[in-house]
Amino acid sequence: MVKKYFPFLLLLFSSCFLFEDKDNQNTNLTLSLHSAGVTTVNLNISPEDSLAEFTFELTRDDSTVQILSLQSDTIIKDTGLNPNTSYTYKGYWKNGTERIGESETLTVTTMDTTSHNFTWEIITLGNGGTLRDVWIIDENDIWVVGDIITDSMEYNAAHWDGNEWELIGIYINTLELKSIHYFNENDIWVSSGLPKHWNGEKWVSYHLWDMGILDENDGSVSTIWGTSSNNMYFVGNKGTIVHYDGNEFVKMYSPKAHTINGIAGTVNSETGDTQIWAWGWSEYPYRGFLLQSNGINWEIVWDEFDPFFEDEACATPTIWANEEYFVSYTGCNWVSQISIHDVHELTNYEIIHIDSVGYIRDIAGQQINDLFFVGNFGNVMHFNGKTFKYFPELNLGRKWWGVDYINDFVVMVNIGGKIAIGQRQ
Repeated sequence: MVKKYFPFLLLLFSSCFLFEDKDNQNTNLTLSLHSAGVTTVNLNISPEDSLAEFTFELTRDDSTVQILSLQSDTIIKDTGLNPNTSYTYKGYWKNGTERIGESETLTVTTMDTTSHNFTWEIITLGNGGTLRDVWIIDENDIWVVGDIITDSMEYNAAHWDGNEWELIGIYINTLELKSIHYFNENDIWVSSGLPKHWNGEKWVSYHLWDMGILDENDGSVSTIWGTSSNNMYFVGNKGTIVHYDGNEFVKMYSPKAHTINGIAGTVNSETGDTQIWAWGWSEYPYRGFLLQSNGINWEIVWDEFDPFFEDEACATPTIWANEEYFVSYTGCNWVSQISIHDVHELTNYEIIHIDSVGYIRDIAGQQINDLFFVGNFGNVMHFNGKTFKYFPELNLGRKWWGVDYINDFVVMVNIGGKIAIGQRQ
């Protein structure tokens, strides 16, 4: 499903220390905070110049936690920590068992957990159909899209203005919409398999086949992500990926021919660099894949199976990402897990096994300690950075397709035109 990006300033706390090597050549290294989670901390060790391999010792609160050989920039993960707790770290360069250089103390505070306490309201639009996606602007400004059936009409979108839901027919009322991406009230994108854009005056539909962008071998594009209407990405069936720069649509090379089910991205708040991921799975036996792009080229991160999952035969990834973390969900045969990765180094990760009652279809969150997962069989879970909470009152026996989450306010959409609205207490 469609994901928002949440750029924010990454604060780095650092301490530099001077080491003298055995030839009396001085070398500066920096120990800094890369990211702090609820129970983990990632630390950067960065030598000023390329060094011969050396032994590095890391202490936490004066106790040694790791000793390893290093030569270049390295991220060290420290795990098993407590939430909302301050720890003091120090680095040592060693010659054999002797400490021959040390850093100043680096103090790091882990994130706190968030509350699982939500109250819920469930409403139904129309008397049938399916809602596919949702976008929250604020509590009094919400969009949902899909297929909404009433006794007299059929619609494909609805808007909440704080007082009532207005049912809307976009372009063609009966055309089911699959996703929405909102920038402002005069700049909204939706897709039914083809992009449609509200420019403040009218809805403009882009038929990519008639325009010569796609051919008979390409699939429809149902899922959207972008940083602005001058930088939009559309993905869908047969591995089709299309980019729009505000002037023209261009089909991008895709390394996969299977359906791409979702796309998400982040923007580095300091450099402006973009990272984009797209994911999906093949036909039976539903082996998953993950693609990554810098906005220019796409490459395969993993294919056929999630390498961080124990069962290679069936993996169905769904992801969420921000500037620091990349979270992937994988499920198979009633066994599920989430993998929490460093967004810049996916091989730096931790795994949390979960008892999921159905595949997760969408993830929305604000930080690594505040994520909602929704999916099949009415499955809804909240992750507070350490534990999961299930909400059996939302198990309506049907599939939750999409979720959006802002501050303490969450909205999710379901088959049957159902909407669940949650407020943290």
